[in-house]
Amino acid sequence: MSVAILRGIQLALDTGFWQCTVESDAQVVVNLINSKSCVNSDVGLIITDILCLLGNLLDCSVRFTPRIANRAAHSLAKLGLVYESDAFWMEEVPPCVASIVLGDYPNFL
Repeated sequence: MSVAILRGIQLALDTGFWQCTVESDAQVVVNLINSKSCVNSDVGLIITDILCLLGNLLDCSVRFTPRIANRAAHSLAKLGLVYESDAFWMEEVPPCVASIVLGDYPNFL
């Protein structure tokens, strides 16, 4: 999960989103990032990279969101397992999560 957060922050930087909120259901990872803790492990190296990237953003927060509250992101993460490379959707919704997104925003259309 820490790699997904890292990729999300890299995407924010690459696309010019200097203000963002990153949500994750990996509470341990979110807590490590927010406490700016350095852990001597592979995850610790990724956390260090995340903290360095966050320093390049004007206003970016990382917060815990339970999986049940973020079904679209969870579905996209599962979809991502079938891709051999990173996939991003800007200004569109993949068909596999369209009903979830519209369910989250019933007055969207």
